[in-house]
Amino acid sequence: MLDKKVWSVLIVILLFFPPVVWGQDMMDGKWWKNRKIAEKLEITKTEKRLLDERYVESRRKLISLKSDVEKERFELDNLLDQGGSKKESIQDQYIRLEEARANLSKERFNLFLEVRNIVGIERYQELKAMHRSRRTKTSKRSIDEKWDKRDRRD
Repeated sequence: MLDKKVWSVLIVILLFFPPVVWGQDMMDGKWWKNRKIAEKLEITKTEKRLLDERYVESRRKLISLKSDVEKERFELDNLLDQGGSKKESIQDQYIRLEEARANLSKERFNLFLEVRNIVGIERYQELKAMHRSRRTKTSKRSIDEKWDKRDRRD
């Protein structure tokens, strides 16, 4: 019975891991409020309104789901700290923690799908390219700053 639960959780994690990675290609926050991005992607007022509504709805769910993850993590830590806890109860709690994490991941992915649906596939691809470009510039700037600090020390 317990083995089936463990395998079920592993399957859920494997199914949701790729979407989480895909979701990381999205810009964080309210990117559609950035004038340059909104103009470049030609985001309409209606689309902005829809994005705002979905963002608020999702944020509420994410706050609750993050809280669930923290509660389950606390319970697992508590069981691990108790000397007399049985292996089965610890494993059951771990499964509850992983389910809470999967629910959080699923909501993030649902928001990603909603955004993609609202802006359409072509503009979504543009948004991803913009995000990658921004990440590359930020990463390069971070590396350059580290080298600058080293040069100043020498």
